[in-house]
Amino acid sequence: MILIRHHNEGNLKPYFYFALEEYVLKELLKNDETYFFTWEIHGVVIGKNQVIENEVNLEFLKQNNIDVYRRPTGGGCVYADHRNTMFSIITKKTNKEFTFKTYLSKIIDSMKLLNLNIEFSGRNDLLFENKKISGNAFLQNKYGMLMHGTFLYDCDLETMVRAISPSDEKLVSKGIDSVRSRVTNLKPYLNGLTQEQLIKHFENTLTNQTYELSQAEIEKIEKLAEKYQSKDWIYKKQPAYTKLLKKRISGGLFEIKLDLEDGIIKNLAIQGDFFDKLSLTTFEHAFIDVPYGKKEIEDILNHHHIESYILDSKTEEFKALLFEGILGE
Repeated sequence: MILIRHHNEGNLKPYFYFALEEYVLKELLKNDETYFFTWEIHGVVIGKNQVIENEVNLEFLKQNNIDVYRRPTGGGCVYADHRNTMFSIITKKTNKEFTFKTYLSKIIDSMKLLNLNIEFSGRNDLLFENKKISGNAFLQNKYGMLMHGTFLYDCDLETMVRAISPSDEKLVSKGIDSVRSRVTNLKPYLNGLTQEQLIKHFENTLTNQTYELSQAEIEKIEKLAEKYQSKDWIYKKQPAYTKLLKKRISGGLFEIKLDLEDGIIKNLAIQGDFFDKLSLTTFEHAFIDVPYGKKEIEDILNHHHIESYILDSKTEEFKALLFEGILGE
């Protein structure tokens, strides 16, 4: 394999690495070549097809300044910090059906040299002593194949659980106990090997060539990264889903059902124990095909006053309830 170097290892946001993967696929990859590089991040990375609020504890992330990123591959949500090594393997398509085992076996062989017996499990995981130490995702397009994944060195498992679990403390505690029984860090088993030394070990054992990115290439990759950094990619590139906002405010108990697709409101329905003065149909229809953002909602509420439709209601409280469901602003 060919090692990619860009002279800023470990200091970039994940969208740079997603763009680097895209650049390698489109611009560098030739027949019979395979590229490899490692990276480090701090944040939650969700799969291409996931709904953010179904996967993470948004309040915990806000309180702890943990960012959310969306990767270009499918699969599930992962949390990683700087004590967790990520890796990417990029290669040309073959005539055979893709299998994670083909490439993860190289990681297994590398770890054997450190006297650690890692096993392949299920579809895309690596285990040590029957506990998960690596999960991986996959993408294939006309340019080639990409596989990237996590490698637990000394990740904060409690923060991991809190970041991607419901806020209920009982569920969090159970989740932490469950994760500790199924997941492990490798640091205690590496005889003092630092994370940097582990990365160097991977580079020495998995690769036999080095490709140095030029400054011009890095600038090109940074331009590509703007797509993965954008709010449209992270927050609006979600499958169609329904959001329910529920709260007792002036006027009664409000349940707002929002059908969203690509960040656009496709339907809004208001239910509750309030008393309506007029039919809500006109008010609800005003939101259809409007982006679900604060400015857009304020514009609608400036022209359609909730007080005209529901007894004792207040626009500011209704607006605040709608704002609760907005991500990334």
